[in-house]
Amino acid sequence: MAQNETPRVQDDLYGYVNGAWQQTAAIDPDRVSAGVSTDLDKKVEKELLADLKAALAKAPAKPKDNFDKAAVLFGKALDFDQRDREGLGPILPRLAKIQGLPGLAAFNAALPELIQDGYALPFYVFVETDMHDATKYQVMFTSPDTILPDVTMYDDPTQKQALLPVWEKMARLLLAQSPLNPADQEAYVKDALAFDARIAAHHLSHEDAAVDDNLDNPAAWDTTLGKLAGVAVAAGLKPLLPSTPRTVNIIDTKYYQHFSDTFNADTFTEWQHWAYVDELVSHARYLSRDLRKIGELYNQAITGQQELTPPERFAYNTVNRFFAEPVGVFYGKKYFGPQAKADVTHMVEDLITTYKQQIHDNTWLSDQTKAMAVKKLDTMVIKMGYPEKARPLYDRMAIDQDTPLTTTLDTIAKVTLQYSFARLNNPVDRSEWVMPTQIVNAAYNPTANDITFPAGILQAPFYDVHASQADNLGGAGATIGHEISHAFDNNGALYDEHGNKKNWWQPADFAHFKKYTEEMIAQFDGIPYAGGKINGKLVVSENIADNADLNAALQILHRADAPASDFQEYFINYARSWRTKIRPEFERVILKTDVHAPALLRTNVPVPNFPEWYSAFHVKQGDTMYREPAKRVVIW
Repeated sequence: MAQNETPRVQDDLYGYVNGAWQQTAAIDPDRVSAGVSTDLDKKVEKELLADLKAALAKAPAKPKDNFDKAAVLFGKALDFDQRDREGLGPILPRLAKIQGLPGLAAFNAALPELIQDGYALPFYVFVETDMHDATKYQVMFTSPDTILPDVTMYDDPTQKQALLPVWEKMARLLLAQSPLNPADQEAYVKDALAFDARIAAHHLSHEDAAVDDNLDNPAAWDTTLGKLAGVAVAAGLKPLLPSTPRTVNIIDTKYYQHFSDTFNADTFTEWQHWAYVDELVSHARYLSRDLRKIGELYNQAITGQQELTPPERFAYNTVNRFFAEPVGVFYGKKYFGPQAKADVTHMVEDLITTYKQQIHDNTWLSDQTKAMAVKKLDTMVIKMGYPEKARPLYDRMAIDQDTPLTTTLDTIAKVTLQYSFARLNNPVDRSEWVMPTQIVNAAYNPTANDITFPAGILQAPFYDVHASQADNLGGAGATIGHEISHAFDNNGALYDEHGNKKNWWQPADFAHFKKYTEEMIAQFDGIPYAGGKINGKLVVSENIADNADLNAALQILHRADAPASDFQEYFINYARSWRTKIRPEFERVILKTDVHAPALLRTNVPVPNFPEWYSAFHVKQGDTMYREPAKRVVIW
């Protein structure tokens, strides 16, 4: 086929719909991707930039209203001249704090401050919903991040040699701006790399982290402290803990089995230098223009982004990272109408009803398991458009025009941490949203059994109040069905209707489900892509959800006695909704780290599992997107 020739739909649905766009679309030099989601991101950004600027023009220096706080934060992030004047100054006290620790005893004495002020530590602790009692919060321990995006990349000479030297260059350039002398600068880089290698030696891979069973490791408090021998974790956490926990969850068990090998009196200096470099790297983008430029070198190597994010979008992204909820509530109330909310809610309810029917008609589930699955659907909570208010966390945050940006952001992180730990003796607040309103995304939360559809994604081509049913089902319908389906993917299926990780399956049914899961893994595993191969285990949960969402939406069209043209329209808009172009550097990284398969494969691999595909476009044996009936996989 010639380069500019459109492929036959029977051979390449994604290429048939998106091929001409794919060949000519340019990725903005300051972005890492182009496509439908990026276009919506740009639309939302344009709207909110105007709103933030208008609010900033009228906001007091020390605002009380949370959107005004966001606007003042936006103004601070946009004030590069002030940050140029400040230089490295705002973080010099933090660098001195790390450098001033002579050894492990001083580290332990300072641990309460180090934890609360967000310094890079050899362990990471946070609070999340208890997997086994979704009414309660629990303390979680996991490992620090590695320099390379995934630990498997340390064994890949190509990626390791492409990325680590860039990180080293960035670290050296940042250290050259610090108070350290040249000899110390070199020692700090070498020690930082050495300590990172210690972390990576026992760190969880993204493939392993994609399986919830691997993350579910309750441990007694005293047992956990024993794994952290030599580190005064109990004293360090005491100011944050309302009471001593009986049990915690250790997410990365292998790392904590080897914790004493990673961090001890002999490796303390390596940690200290690693933490010092991390302090520079993590703050650089929020400092001067020059430091920001240096601090983005490694991220640009990972993503292929050619130019720095422009100042206004940098400021907008900063607000969306640290003050997303108040901005999202504002966006939802202003831009998402009641007609759309009612119409999409009806679509969700229709899809849930369809799932119930599919479970009823299922031929491999027992009646007992079917009843539990329907109960899970009956109790599923729909979060549509936007929440009415942000968490009270934001009321506790003070934003003023005079405090340096990095100091403000560190304070926000500290208040957030304190707020999070203060929840430990309180019931889980199920009204909280897992993502903000303005984001172009959607989510299922297994520990709450709820589905969230932010206003940001409920726009054309995903959803249009004036579009046909088939069009909307191919876009928003597939997205909605996808999130509902996560309740029954290989991870979501482990949680009951209340969000507790609890087996509700009959043994034979679950064995059958695992067989289907293996077939889904095999359908994707090993497909060549971006110079590598798809890891079927890494992406299986998302592929199960894609498979199920296609089927559910198709059943709705059947119930409506839709003509063949509607099924064509459905598949075409489904393919259009995945229109995406990503920089090759970033594609190689996300191949190792992302639980989602590439957009091309999320279109072309699941579609041939369904008979409607063959009748809609007269697909027959010999066509590239024909799949033998025995190899078609439909789970839900």
